[in-house]
Amino acid sequence: MPDKNENIYTMKAYKYDGRLHYEQPLKFVSYEEGVLVLAGSKGRSLTHYTRDAVYTFDENTLEYFFENRWYTAALVFDDDGKIVHVYCNIAKPAKIGHDTVSFIDLDIDVVVRDGKIEVVDIDEFEEHKVRYGYGPELEKKVLGTVKEVVSDIKGGVFPFDRKILSGT
Repeated sequence: MPDKNENIYTMKAYKYDGRLHYEQPLKFVSYEEGVLVLAGSKGRSLTHYTRDAVYTFDENTLEYFFENRWYTAALVFDDDGKIVHVYCNIAKPAKIGHDTVSFIDLDIDVVVRDGKIEVVDIDEFEEHKVRYGYGPELEKKVLGTVKEVVSDIKGGVFPFDRKILSGT
């Protein structure tokens, strides 16, 4: 259970073998019914351990972490507050602590940009399912979640708004 008095959370993404993949600081916004919402400020850094790099964000984000959904969702905003794209990690359900949130990244991502939905990093998933031994049950869950996320985006299911598909 998050500590609402805690202002900054550390978001940690792990690979299936337990290695830390990347992390970044995010600001607490809300927690309700198994959904943690955090905000990322323009100019923050993400430390990417598997690429041995640090990235600086040029946009603000609202990021959603679910204890019962197999994905995360980041809504990315321009300086005027308009959603410019959406980035969803297919991942095991988030583990939410008092000042951290973590998840296991399962490679495939769903991205919405300019009103178009794209499924990316399928090649990475194919490579890692063999390397890490995902197994048929996990593979089925991941591919089913991709369909679920696309359906949720098209249907405007929380946290998505149908306006993100208008590209305006």
